[in-house]
Amino acid sequence: MRILNLKDTHELALKASTIVKNELLKNPKLLLCAATGNSPLPLYQQLAEEFKRKTILFQQIRILTLDEWVGLSSPVGSCDSFLQEHLVNPLKISKDRYFSFNTSAENLTDECLRMQAVLKKQGPLDLCILGLGKNGHLGFNEPTAKLEPHCHIADLTHQSQQHSMIEYSMSKPTQGITLGIKDILSSKRILLLVSGTGKEEAKKQLLSGRISSEWPASILWKHKNVDCLVTPQN
Repeated sequence: MRILNLKDTHELALKASTIVKNELLKNPKLLLCAATGNSPLPLYQQLAEEFKRKTILFQQIRILTLDEWVGLSSPVGSCDSFLQEHLVNPLKISKDRYFSFNTSAENLTDECLRMQAVLKKQGPLDLCILGLGKNGHLGFNEPTAKLEPHCHIADLTHQSQQHSMIEYSMSKPTQGITLGIKDILSSKRILLLVSGTGKEEAKKQLLSGRISSEWPASILWKHKNVDCLVTPQN
């Protein structure tokens, strides 16, 4: 794992966007797995600015969502609406280049299988953008005795249910749907963004290098091509 300490989120966004652009230059049809939340938001905003300057660079990029809430009363706060607003629309990603979960599907187990098939057809993931959860989760791969390898329905911890994305949701989701740890580790390159408040313990556990399913992000030490960009807690 390549760990780079940066002074603030602006530096993080610049460095992260440089990594994304360099990967796009090597592979214009890059399959990008996109996380949501405050950690990757500065990166997506920077990419939106880059799009204005060099539109052609983003004309073939493909986006696949990392996870989604299950049981939201409205689209507000969903991972899909977040990515539509901050990544898909700004980069003018066409429908055939955007792959997301349908949590309104009648059978969510079948939806997991569908998304797994999409990943198999479109993949492997070229670059996976991740944020560090306060309890060390990756996507909705929550701390547990045994991590799930592939796309699955996850029971959310109380901490995850307090996420700022669903702060104003009428009903707090108790479940999420997410790519599994093996899916994430199958990515050719991983970009882990560590910023925000309340993550000191998760950061400490990650940077210790000790691998434990109780701190899912620590599993990334098993991958050979991870960039971990860190800002001071603010």
